[in-house]
Amino acid sequence: MNIYTQLKAKLKDTGAKCRMVSASHISELETEYNLLLTDSKIDKQFLKNNIQNYIDFSVTKKYPAVRSLIIIATPSPQIDVKFNINGSTHWLKIPPTYSDRIKVTGNIKKITSQIFDTNGYQTFSVVLPKKLLAVHSGIAKYGKNNISYVSGMGSYHRLTVFASDLPCDHDSWQNLQVLERCSHCKACQKICPTAAIAANQFLLKTERCLTYANEKLEPFPEWIDPTSHNSIIGCMRCQSICPENKKYNIATKSKDEFSKTETNLILKEIPFEELPEKLKLKISNLCLKHYYKQLSRNIKALIKNSVN
Repeated sequence: MNIYTQLKAKLKDTGAKCRMVSASHISELETEYNLLLTDSKIDKQFLKNNIQNYIDFSVTKKYPAVRSLIIIATPSPQIDVKFNINGSTHWLKIPPTYSDRIKVTGNIKKITSQIFDTNGYQTFSVVLPKKLLAVHSGIAKYGKNNISYVSGMGSYHRLTVFASDLPCDHDSWQNLQVLERCSHCKACQKICPTAAIAANQFLLKTERCLTYANEKLEPFPEWIDPTSHNSIIGCMRCQSICPENKKYNIATKSKDEFSKTETNLILKEIPFEELPEKLKLKISNLCLKHYYKQLSRNIKALIKNSVN
């Protein structure tokens, strides 16, 4: 059994799946990605602050031995987390991909170490446009909401990509594909609370996306309807309404519960370093430490919605 076949088999045991493409496609990926950004109507400041300095296409320059790219899709459910606020219990949503980053990344590193390292091959961390690569690899298709969909997972998945010096004997590179249903379905476009999904362009109006506003530290723009808020971080509107997700949008309830005292500490914006160790661990285990400064604002917005 070759290395790639071993990887697929091991990932399948965890519910995940993968595809391999040749590293020679990185230049194509860069050209197409830059063209998409140039032709889109993405806000220039948003582009500069959030995209241009993040993606790095210089993989083969940094790692001359790289021969292949491997993209992995791992099931990632929505999580409902219990908070106790003013004598009431509130189950608040965390969208897919946010709460399981540490678990998924750790599991993939363990698997690749067992398979690649023990067989004399190297793996390299890379930062490439994962959705674009996933769709080109054939593991996913684009939706009208600019989210990638994987068969058997819908959009409820986490994408992980790494490079390797393993020769690419299973290059699955193909043309981009969009879900067939999207040609006649406008569910996500109609429900988007900030009109970020346009009818006349493929890319989102990213600077208008509620997810972007929820992840920023700045106050919510006045043009956002307060009743739009639906998740602790990010947004679930277009994913929860999507017919392609009908089988996968059942939330997993978190085993952790934030007590009244713990919730109050978060809402009072006590610095993370000053929180009790147990509370810091809960937040970290949900992979929300990076967004801790946004939690108070976002939770208050959700509670205000539930009260109204």
